[in-house]
Amino acid sequence: MNKTHICARLCFIIIAVLVMGASGHAWARGDGIKAGSGRLHFGLDLELTFDSNPGYFPSGNENKYFDLMMRTRPIIGLDFPSDAVSFSLDGKVGYDYYFGIDNSLTKRLSSVSGEAGLKLGFNPNGQFSVFVTDDFARTSDPRYTSLTGRFDRTDNEAKLLFQIKPGGGALMFDLAYGFWLDWFDDNPDIDSRSLSSYAHRAYFSGKWKFLPKTALSLDFDADIRRYPYGSRTSDIRNPDVNGIRATIGLIGQISPSISLIIKAGYGDSLLSGGIRDTGDAYAGKNYRSVVGQAEMSYKAATTLFQFGYTRNFQPVMLFAYFGQDHFYLRFKQQLAGRFDLTADVGFDLLGYGQALFENTNYNGNRFDYFLTGGAGFAYHILDWITLALDYRIQSLFSDYQQPLAGSGGVDYIKHMVIFRVGLDY
Repeated sequence: MNKTHICARLCFIIIAVLVMGASGHAWARGDGIKAGSGRLHFGLDLELTFDSNPGYFPSGNENKYFDLMMRTRPIIGLDFPSDAVSFSLDGKVGYDYYFGIDNSLTKRLSSVSGEAGLKLGFNPNGQFSVFVTDDFARTSDPRYTSLTGRFDRTDNEAKLLFQIKPGGGALMFDLAYGFWLDWFDDNPDIDSRSLSSYAHRAYFSGKWKFLPKTALSLDFDADIRRYPYGSRTSDIRNPDVNGIRATIGLIGQISPSISLIIKAGYGDSLLSGGIRDTGDAYAGKNYRSVVGQAEMSYKAATTLFQFGYTRNFQPVMLFAYFGQDHFYLRFKQQLAGRFDLTADVGFDLLGYGQALFENTNYNGNRFDYFLTGGAGFAYHILDWITLALDYRIQSLFSDYQQPLAGSGGVDYIKHMVIFRVGLDY
């Protein structure tokens, strides 16, 4: 499979994960087992999913098969709260098994995957606090490749955060440094190593609470992204990204039930280096534009309704970056204290930077539309036992054609029906 197809799949994992995560059910955690001054928690996430297109193939592709997938995630957690030194650790690791219902080839997508998070806090409730965090994930999401293969990769971000709350909490400042890694297992058949990247990230956030529930915010982040490996089969090398974003805004509650977020600022990709497949230096334009967010939420008793818009950009291989305009709508209703109804929809406009390769099948700049949505129902048998049923849809609309003659487009649609059992004691 060529690199353009890989990139097309990779571009949307960030968006899809965020949207799907936002609509997921927040299962409550039980009391756990007392362990000294802390608590030991354990549980299990179990999902059975019907997926109409696990390989993310275009609708007319002959390799587009449906399948059932069983996902198991044993859970373990440790919590040690303290005013001096606090500690928490959460981990999930398990197996994603594809049954090969429509075609046995989908069984090759089965893999071990999981995630873990650690947070260590020094003087966590004081005016000056220090936090050390680490977030780890291991996955082989099939959207990176065709139905007959997969891309195993490791994601990790280690972060050091300083938090200052002078003046009784009216002012709050966060300053952090993170080292981020997105590393693909070596696979010489598909040149996956060239997709790997790492980044130095800096974060600053300042908030001034001038009313009890309203604050002014100033946010800045830098993403110094590097791609250490070039392609084995060509001279292509992704340009480095020295991205920055800065916004100023208002976060507040304008009535007992209505809250508002408004942020606006500037983002710049600050590209450097890079080589196209022609051997010429990469000369694509930078992303330089307004970034920001506008969101309104209505929350009354057991009802939550939220809609908003964000504008941002993200580094991406083989196109340097894509700019994103994201519109979203979310709804959640609790019934009788044990039932949750949720629904959401998201729509994205994605404009890409200049490609690193010549494309005789396509003239113009790449521009895609990405639609996600779904609805769910959850029943909390106990505070720590949940049954849930979800429907999800993802659809990419694009007239982009891959460089390889006859390889076709990148647009796809997939439907998923997910039955979940969640235990977290």
